[in-house]
Formats: sequence, C-alpha cells, structure tokens
Amino acid sequence: MHARWQTQLQLARIFAFYGMDQAEVVPMHPNFTSDSAFMDTGWAALQTGSVTLNTLSGLDLDRTNQLLRIEYMLNTMASSWSAYTPGMNQSQRGTLGELLHTIGHDILYGYGNYINYTGTSNLGGSFFWYTGPSPPDPNLVQQAVDLAVNLPGLPPLPQ
Repeated sequence: MHARWQTQLQLARIFAFYGMDQAEVVPMHPNFTSDSAFMDTGWAALQTGSVTLNTLSGLDLDRTNQLLRIEYMLNTMASSWSAYTPGMNQSQRGTLGELLHTIGHDILYGYGNYINYTGTSNLGGSFFWYTGPSPPDPNLVQQAVDLAVNLPGLPPLPQ
C-alpha cells in the first residue's frame, strides 16, 4: 500500500512538472505562434501528461474515471494544439497556462498530501514508522477534473 502511494506520488510529480508545467510556459512565450518547434514542445508536454495520467489511473482504480476524463481533455487538446492555440489572444493563452498549471498541481497535491493521515484509529494520525505519502485527496483530484472538463475562460475544444 505504501509503495503504491509512493509510485502514485512519483507519477503525479511527472505529470505536474514534465507535463503541465512544461505545457504551461509554451503559450506564454513571445515566439509561440511563429516557432513551430517551440509550439511542438507544448504538444509533447501534453502527451507526457496524458501518458503519465494513464499510468496513474491504472494504479488508482478508485479515481480511474476522473483521471481518464483529464486524459481525454489532454488528448483532445494535443490533437488540435496547432489549430486551437494560435487563434487565442494573449489573455486566453495566459488563462490556458494558468489552467494547465492548476490542474497539474491539484493532481500533485492530491497525491502528495501528507496531511491526509494514514492511521486507522479514530484519533487519526499516521503510524509512527511511516512518514510517506498518504491516500489521494479526492477533493483535489475532483477540482482538477472540473477545470479540465470545463476549461473556464477558454474557447471550447474541437470535438
């Protein structure tokens, strides 16, 4: 159980840092629309996030449906990245970056929440010999899903 939580946390870190944080900075770069290689970096980051979430969903069967909903959004966005993002104005690109960052960090903190204790007594608290990650925080995972499904402030993704 503890090893699974540790692996989930590692995957959440990869998702947040190598997926969402990488994709977040791409639309804000001044050469975003004119440099196709730079634009491809955003697509690749979304792909990294998608693959990582797919792996995570196989380890967290209680949240598979939620994680796959985020993955679906990432795959949809990645497949239309070169058509969807260049038409955005600077404000929308900023909103996109903020949403990707928040989704990534909601997942990271959802799986890396050390406050969510692992003890089984009514008093709570973790066992004295274990100081690692704990069960995922379903509220943070759901917040990430809500953002991914709705993409507030952005044009709808092509279907």
